[in-house]
Amino acid sequence: MPLVPPDHPSPAFTVRVSTRGTVPVVELHGEIDLMATPYISRRLDGLARREHGGRPPDLVIDVTGVTFMDCRGLSVLVHAHNLISARHGRLHLTGVRPHLRKLLHLTGLDRTFAVQDARVGRVSAPCR
Repeated sequence: MPLVPPDHPSPAFTVRVSTRGTVPVVELHGEIDLMATPYISRRLDGLARREHGGRPPDLVIDVTGVTFMDCRGLSVLVHAHNLISARHGRLHLTGVRPHLRKLLHLTGLDRTFAVQDARVGRVSAPCR
């Protein structure tokens, strides 16, 4: 279990950041709602703006552990996507469970993100 930083507002969610090769992987766990989004947004913004040796910034967000996501959570993902795609990178969602797949489909975001279902498994690095 990751340590909770001092500015972390709630025990209802956790964020773990690692890298696979040069690609940042953000694992989200728990409820991604109004309380979680400011913290997650700051983390994703920093990763999306990071320099990657002249390469477009790719970012993998593993949502396997997400039990709930509301419209605020979706808006954080869209904002990160916009930052990354403005620099010609891609945002990849992996570990997408049926409840989140349905939400992405209903909002049309399943066509915006590179999405990999939970049953397929985690990606080791995004495909270009």
